[in-house]
Amino acid sequence: MAFLLFICIIFSAIHCSLSADDYVYKDYANYSFYRIEGDQSQMKYLSKTLKDQLHEHQLLHFIHKNHAEILVPPNLKTLLHLIIIRKNLKMKIIYNDISEIIREEKQAKLRYRNGLSWTAYYDVDDIHRYLKNMSSTYPQWTETIVGGKSYEGRQILGLRINTPGQDNYTENKPVFFIESGIHAREWIAPAVTTYFINQLLTSSDPKILALRDQFDWRIFPTVNPDGYHYSYVYDRYWRKTRSRSSNGCRGADPNRNWDYNWGQHSTSKDPCDYQLYAGSAPFSEVETRTLAAYISKIDNLLFYVAFHSYASLLLVPYSDSTEHVDNYEDLVQVGKTSLEYGSAVNGNKYDGPGTAAETLYRASGGSMDWVRFKHKTRLVYTYELRGSSFHWPPSRIPEQGDEVTQMMLGLATEARNMGYY
Repeated sequence: MAFLLFICIIFSAIHCSLSADDYVYKDYANYSFYRIEGDQSQMKYLSKTLKDQLHEHQLLHFIHKNHAEILVPPNLKTLLHLIIIRKNLKMKIIYNDISEIIREEKQAKLRYRNGLSWTAYYDVDDIHRYLKNMSSTYPQWTETIVGGKSYEGRQILGLRINTPGQDNYTENKPVFFIESGIHAREWIAPAVTTYFINQLLTSSDPKILALRDQFDWRIFPTVNPDGYHYSYVYDRYWRKTRSRSSNGCRGADPNRNWDYNWGQHSTSKDPCDYQLYAGSAPFSEVETRTLAAYISKIDNLLFYVAFHSYASLLLVPYSDSTEHVDNYEDLVQVGKTSLEYGSAVNGNKYDGPGTAAETLYRASGGSMDWVRFKHKTRLVYTYELRGSSFHWPPSRIPEQGDEVTQMMLGLATEARNMGYY
């Protein structure tokens, strides 16, 4: 193992990719996940104090306006408790030992080895195999499509679904584009995306069939395939790509790397930052650069939808501004209908729609904002799915899959009612 890593470092121009057998999975034994409530200045103080104690730039912290969620290693728990007492903060332990949750996710895959069960999480090769299988099963109106490539040489593989529809035509339909898995650790996003594909292709519900037939679908479950694979075989909380910086640190945040207000808000210039390094330049990452090139060749792009987790929230552009786009009220109306359709499934409520700057925090360089700014795409959304600390029980994937299916139906239905197509 050490020898392989040494060779990869020495010959950094060669894109080394170690297999699952070459890695020892990081189990996060005795790491605890906390939710801490306080004002924004307290959250920043908490983050800085803990981060100063780590020399690997690997503090997992998610700072919101009035609370933070932090994954804390065993050696920092005493310090955390002292800060909470000193600053009079409120604390709740979400998971006392996060490794137990990670282990459950892994065990679910062992029970379901053949095909996608939607009761387990699968690696990128399994997801790609599913897309190819769907293309061969429905060859008349599906095909695999390549939206780009990754640093380690993987394809950004998707599925195009374009049926003749009620009017027996396939040309010049409005395009409905779905991007998922741009952040590696958000496993529920690729899972519900493949679930949704399966609904489009196998459902007998007339409303779902009509939804399928209205659009030229371009659906990409894992647009950060290297990062997703790395999170699957080594580090469950890996977020970034796997490119190598000049100092040897790995990866950039692919949802901070797009050429829209790059590097301004909620980003880092430090290549070793575990979460928010925005890359050396806009589109420095081959994944974002090639996917953007693919998107730019699409005619008649009407919907651009991105799936993330976790916040139970619907976002609209722009993520780094409180100023509203010209059709903001329409985006909100269409989005509200989408959330109502989703809520009717299991009674779960999402917040929003709204901009990230107003509901979460300012963030620059994201795909949604670039698509809206560059291509003037009218209906652009990011869904932050449900979950806790980037986990969702694998046995309950269909629960969110059904919600997402109805959300997409609501999105399309209201957009049509408002004359967008």
